[in-house]
Amino acid sequence: MNRLIEFIKRIYIVLLFLVIEVVAIWCYATATPYTESKLLSRTTAVGGAISGTVNYVKNFVSLPDQNEALTARVAALEEELERRDAIIDSLTPDTEHIPFLDSVDVKFRYHPARVTSMTTNRQHNYIVLDRGTRHGIGMNMGVITPNKEFVGTVVSCSENYAVVMPLLNTRFKIGGRVVENDYVCSIFWEGDSQYEVTAVELSKYANPQAGMTVNVESDRMPRDIKVGTIKSHKLNNTKSAYSVVLNIAADMQSLSNLLVVENMHQGELDALIETINN
Repeated sequence: MNRLIEFIKRIYIVLLFLVIEVVAIWCYATATPYTESKLLSRTTAVGGAISGTVNYVKNFVSLPDQNEALTARVAALEEELERRDAIIDSLTPDTEHIPFLDSVDVKFRYHPARVTSMTTNRQHNYIVLDRGTRHGIGMNMGVITPNKEFVGTVVSCSENYAVVMPLLNTRFKIGGRVVENDYVCSIFWEGDSQYEVTAVELSKYANPQAGMTVNVESDRMPRDIKVGTIKSHKLNNTKSAYSVVLNIAADMQSLSNLLVVENMHQGELDALIETINN
């Protein structure tokens, strides 16, 4: 108790000043309607600014969860579009009953996943996802952004995690197709720019032009998955094919929420190819 009294004695001048200030502000605020309204508007503005800042911080903190929910929604919508397309393709003039969406088999399923770690400054870069075999993820599945931009392929899985080999890996190769003319090519990364990949074996009749779009050519993904756009091109030494530089569509340095694409008919296709090889 004595310590409290001694403490108050040391700061009583400050306390007295604060009390007088509060009384003075109160007297000023209630002196006239004008001063009362001015003070009210000031306090409202300050309160609004503080509230806005608090809401901004709350929204910023919740962004990862919101993005994850949006990615899951995109996955569901993509599967619904797959079903709609399948229904449209099956319709004939003799069709009497249109099947329900839920009863239609889809070729591709989309699994939402979040990046837990990744590298972009090495020759052999990798991406780790927070989804694994228990979530339906498997080897060789394609990985894309919610905007249908190609990222890479799953090369390893555990129960809860998956490792993706991205475009930015010198060991990575995939087929491509020029959207404007349907000519195919082979895509790989030379290990130089983090924004560009190389496409080779493009037919000399393809007539590539800057700005043309190149999509993935793979039975494991839909044909509308974008790899990038043509930046430059040149004929090889034998003048038999073009070598093309592509600007990568996906922002490989800021990947967060992704979709893993599963071909539901892949097992059937693999078994068919195995019979041919044998």
